[in-house]
Amino acid sequence: MALMTAAEYRDSLRAYSPRVFVNGRRVESVADEPLLAPGINAVGITYDFAHRPEYTKHLTAVQATSGATVNRMLHVSTGNDDLLAKLEAVRIVCRESGCAQRYLSHDALNALFQATKRTDDAHGTEYHARFLNYLHDVQSRDLTLGVAMTDAKGDRSLRPGKQSNPDVYVHIKERRADGIVIRGTKAIVTGAPYMHEFLVMPCRTMTAEDSAYAVCCA
Repeated sequence: MALMTAAEYRDSLRAYSPRVFVNGRRVESVADEPLLAPGINAVGITYDFAHRPEYTKHLTAVQATSGATVNRMLHVSTGNDDLLAKLEAVRIVCRESGCAQRYLSHDALNALFQATKRTDDAHGTEYHARFLNYLHDVQSRDLTLGVAMTDAKGDRSLRPGKQSNPDVYVHIKERRADGIVIRGTKAIVTGAPYMHEFLVMPCRTMTAEDSAYAVCCA
């Protein structure tokens, strides 16, 4: 495992081919688009600061479930000291960049750590083990995750399962032997063009009639 630098993060984006438009123009290379450079530079600070001795204490952490040293923005907190260190890491990064976009990765991973464990305890499922495999993979590759949480919502007086257009909420369209097919609309995904992966999460509490919409996946 190796923590990336900002330059390595920028180079890593060239392995991806997202379909991105800026001002109505197709972007051929996200890593080389001047209009996306401020966001990429902001994320890059979370990578470079993890290598600076004066910030290592706050920008890195030891993951309890693996013993590996990881970027703080991907770490699952285990106590008050971790939570305070994360807040200080965000302050340090924001002081330099104005926005620590990558902190959303941390928030989502911490929420899923708890949610999968509680689900397994209540229902005898195996989501937590699967999540830990994913967590350790993300940490080992030092990825930046986009958190796709905000659905388009459509008619806000109606629950997801009652919408005339089901695609205003992300939902499971099809179940297959090798996984699920999802469909729908997420909005306001910070930094979407220059994320390595997306974490799709529900944006509200679901009921039994909304079961197709109660989906969380990468």
